[in-house]
Amino acid sequence: MVSASFIFYVLAIITVTMTMIIVSHALNPRGHKRTNAYPYESGIVPVGDTNIRWNVNYFLIAISFVIFDIEAVFLYLWSLVVVETSWPGLFTASLFILALLIALIYEIKQGAFDWGISKEGDS
Repeated sequence: MVSASFIFYVLAIITVTMTMIIVSHALNPRGHKRTNAYPYESGIVPVGDTNIRWNVNYFLIAISFVIFDIEAVFLYLWSLVVVETSWPGLFTASLFILALLIALIYEIKQGAFDWGISKEGDS
């Protein structure tokens, strides 16, 4: 059977959701201005071309940073419990580091970190 606390929880969720929808609808300005059609409705007139080409290497570096930053967090937490995990923990951490090392070598071989070096055929 469904407990009373679960029913109260579902009713609280519905109440909060409906309240948020009603309040946002009540506070919404009704007039449609021409400036509302601009990006972010900031009213600032866009200037120039918005089709900016970003270098893909920037995103590859950012993703690599996030991956290895998360690795540092995992290894820090592992270092706090290294005594309790003993050899199985060391083996697991070593496999984790090995997998990330293989990924790093793959990224280096693919040229993800070669900024400014043009490949043959590029102009």
